[in-house]
This record gives sequence, structure tokens and C-alpha cells, in this order.
Amino acid sequence: MTESIYSAVHACLDWARTVEPRPVLDPDSLLFLLTAHMDVGASGPGDWSTSDVHGIARTVRARERVPGDLRETWLTWCDFLVDQGRLLSSESPRGLRAAIAEVDLTPGGPPPEELTDGAALPILDRLGVGENGRPEAVPPVVPAGPVELDAAAHRCRPLTDAARLAEWVGTGRPLSSGGAGGDTLLESDADEAAADLGLSPERMSGLFAVARGSGLLRTTYTCVLPGRAARTWLDGDPGAAADVWADALLTMAEPHGVTVFLLLTDLFVHGQARTPAQLAQAYGPEVALGDGDPDGHVHQVLEVLTGLGAVDRLADGRFLVTRLGDHFMVRQLRRSGADPVVAPPVAEMDAAQVLDLLEEGRPVDTEGLLERWVAARDTESAVLGLFEATSTPGSRYRRRRVARLLAALDGNPAPSPRPYAHHPADHGAR
Repeated sequence: MTESIYSAVHACLDWARTVEPRPVLDPDSLLFLLTAHMDVGASGPGDWSTSDVHGIARTVRARERVPGDLRETWLTWCDFLVDQGRLLSSESPRGLRAAIAEVDLTPGGPPPEELTDGAALPILDRLGVGENGRPEAVPPVVPAGPVELDAAAHRCRPLTDAARLAEWVGTGRPLSSGGAGGDTLLESDADEAAADLGLSPERMSGLFAVARGSGLLRTTYTCVLPGRAARTWLDGDPGAAADVWADALLTMAEPHGVTVFLLLTDLFVHGQARTPAQLAQAYGPEVALGDGDPDGHVHQVLEVLTGLGAVDRLADGRFLVTRLGDHFMVRQLRRSGADPVVAPPVAEMDAAQVLDLLEEGRPVDTEGLLERWVAARDTESAVLGLFEATSTPGSRYRRRRVARLLAALDGNPAPSPRPYAHHPADHGAR
């Protein structure tokens, strides 16, 4: 982490030498800002939002003394990120710079306050960073392959429409001069894009936000340009569409905010179908966002997530996380510094890994896992692998599970599994 900060500082210094007039840039002030930023959980030196600005400002105000050129250095850092395309978040560059320019940086104030939404507290505890600090163990996750994930991402209409808009923008367009709606295309460009793409003009603002949130577009202070994900999406790189979908999900699900992350976290961690009432009870009334109907609000958000491909609605009214939903959660957790355990794809597992996962994994992964694993290889090698993996003392339960599977296979080409249900090693271990 320290290495990435020093590298970022040197890159900014090198850039500043090419700018005329030379901007204010104090290396010590920049080191302080970036270190404080990373200490509060930023995924990288370029991952800034306006909420980060206010958080760092609270830290600054709690100090007795700060460098006199702190704000100017901070503004230079913002200009560097925007000019070089290093701003990792979908934050409006103009909004970010305005926040830095206006925030109170007067030292000697009260200690920084923890401004945490009450609805977020359970998830912070669950991930081990809340007041309780006892993370809930996340079982191993079985991923889908990039081809399957990409196909699911391409079925998300808001994402594909946003990608069409990004392709229409091409190499760049001027940014609107601003207003209450935030960063947008010029009205004339938005109308032209709607006509060319066969979409409603009223959708252009939302699709523009999705395109930027996904990394398909980025904005400077004056322009709309191709984003960091534009090339991989257009080239069809395996997994690129799924990554773009994951980066765009929270934008596509607005204005539901933290509720989306709360619900997906519960469904991801437990890996089993839940009713809206069960999910509302897991987090408390805060997820209702003040409308007085937690179950109804949770159901509404789940329907939104179903339409976007993050969860499936089952026939009995329960909801289950999809492979795309898993992909979003794994990507988010890794960005926050967590290290979720991701198993190999089913076709790449050996027999021991399959049997371990059947005991440790989530229901969404373990249901039908053994059958899927056998189907992915020739039956003879699958049977031999399973027998070998259950040959150790104490594997009676595993052998019974394997025996039931083999007995159900059409034709059952393997030796009769019944004798293996009571393996000699079990008796020798007594």
C-alpha cells in the first residue's frame, strides 16, 4: 500500500512539471492526504468521492496544525487524477473539485465524528470493521465462468443501452456546462443520441450515469471521454462485460443506496433463498429508509435487483443470489481489502475439493454440485477419483454420499458402491 502511495506522489510530481503555470504541490501534504485516505479504506490513491473529501477534512480539523498549502496541493492532486484518467470512482470531477475547494480545513477543531448510516452498521460488523469487529465467516464461493457471466451481463438491458450510448459518444463529446442535474451531455447531443439509438430522451440522463458508473465513459471538467472499461467491452475480452455490470450495479439500482449492498451481502454470505421478511428482520427497520414498511421496501429493492440480474425470484416468493450477484460481491470485497475464498470452477475441481465444498459451502453452490462435477468428466475417472478421496479413515459419511450418487447414475458403470459405505478403514480407526 505504501509503495502505491509513493508511486502516485512521484507520478503527480512528474505531471506537475509539465503544467504551466506550475501548480502548487507539496509532497509532504500529498503524502498526508493519501495516507489518511488509504487508512479509512480507500481501494487505491485514485479512488476518491466527495464523502472521502469530507472524511479527510474531519481528520484535518482534529489536528493542531496543517500545512498552509494543503488545499492547493489537494486541488492539484484532483486535477492530476482528472487529466490523466486516474480517477477510479464514477464521481463527477467537477463535484469532487468543488468539494475540495469548499470544505472546512481549519485545524484545532473537535475530534472527527463517525458519520455512519444506521442501516450500514450490521454489514460493518459482519465484515469485521464495525463496533463488534467479529466478521462472519464467508464460505467458499463457486464462480461461474467468464463466458456464462458475460452472457448474463448482456441480458441486462440498462447496461447494454448504456454501452450503446458510450459507443455513440465515440472519442469524446463536450460536457454540459452544469446545473442541478449534475454532469450530463449537451441537450442537443442527448436528443441526437436518443434518436440515433431509438431510445426515449428521458432515459439519456440515467443511461449516461450508468455508462460513467460502469467505466464505459469518464468525464473531465469539460469533456465526456471513453472510460477505462470501454476498450475491453468493445473487444469482448472474457469477463469484461461481467466486470462492467458489477461496477455499474449500484448506479443502476439507485436510489436504493445502501439497501442494495445490505441485501446482497446477506444473500451472498448465506447462499440460500430468503423471503423479504427474513431479510428485513436480519437488518432491522433501518432498511426501510423511513417509509415505515421494511418488508415492502425490501421486496421492492429485491424486484429491482431481479430485473438487473443480481438475484433470482423463486416460485415460492423467496429470492436467491445469482452468479452475477456473487461476482459483484467478490469484486467489492476485494476492493475493500477483504480476501473471499473463491473455489475453482466445477470442471477444474478434483474430487477432494468437491467433497470439502459439500461440507463447507453455501447451499447455492452445493446443491447438485456432485452431479455437476461428475457430468463434467468421464464417469470412470470421476468414480475412481471419488473412491480415492474417500479412502481415508473417518470418511464414512462421504462414502455414503458418493454411494447414493453412483447408485442414481444411469447404467452405473462403476463397481457396486454399497461395500464402500462401510470402509475397512473406519473399523480400523476405532
